[in-house]
Amino acid sequence: MNIRLIIFSGIMTAFVGAVIGLAATKIGQRNFDQLVFEGEYYQDLQQKYALIGAGIGFTVGVGQECVRELMVERNKE
Repeated sequence: MNIRLIIFSGIMTAFVGAVIGLAATKIGQRNFDQLVFEGEYYQDLQQKYALIGAGIGFTVGVGQECVRELMVERNKE
């Protein structure tokens, strides 16, 4: 298995996941230029969504690339 390719795939999908997480904070806002949250917990919501999206993206990317690598190894046998 090519570990470098697996890590690279995970990092690229983590970036995509972070962007999707940031987009999720903007969806539903009345004013897109200014984030308005009511509670103290929601003040850092934008950063939390980006981290959650990056984590999920990394996991999906690594999993998908591992499956591809295993399929290549199986086809060689």
